Amino acid sequence: MNFFVKVGAGVAVALLIAGAVEAAPMRSDGIHTQDWMKSDSFLDLKEDLTEALDAGRDLVIIFEQPGCGACKRLHEVNFVEPALVKTITENFDVLQINLYGNVTVTDFDGEELSEGDFAIKHRVNFTPTTMFIGEDGKEVFRLPGYFKPYYYQSGFEFVMDGAPQEGQVFPRWLKAKRAKSTTE
Repeated sequence: MNFFVKVGAGVAVALLIAGAVEAAPMRSDGIHTQDWMKSDSFLDLKEDLTEALDAGRDLVIIFEQPGCGACKRLHEVNFVEPALVKTITENFDVLQINLYGNVTVTDFDGEELSEGDFAIKHRVNFTPTTMFIGEDGKEVFRLPGYFKPYYYQSGFEFVMDGAPQEGQVFPRWLKAKRAKSTTE
């Protein structure tokens, strides 16, 4: 088989695989989304937190931006993993913030500011950033950037275990989790 036939076959396989990955739905502002994410929020974060807690869930804020390849990957790779989606939907309410958006957010302290200014206030510099909120409206843990599904789900489990509040560090907690799973 000559070089051009091999390359052509490789391109054809790549196109088939790429076509098999379904594009994540998008909001009007160009942010990828999921139907289980909270879309009916007025971004009054105290109210959103209260609703989550009343339903027995925690609150998560995911910062994204239009055109973000890592955000797209989060949706098209991580959020198609059934176990991860189950963990999230059963235990968390998820809000999305556009890193450069202009929609008004009412922060936990009552301050009203744009999504972009909210991101600056909370020192979010890149996307995706997943921020976990405690019962008091303060951040308890953050996943800065894209993580593969196992690690991303582990971040949610870390928060569910109450590890951040106990002063545990995610890498050590994760190492212990992996050691435990290999001995079982």
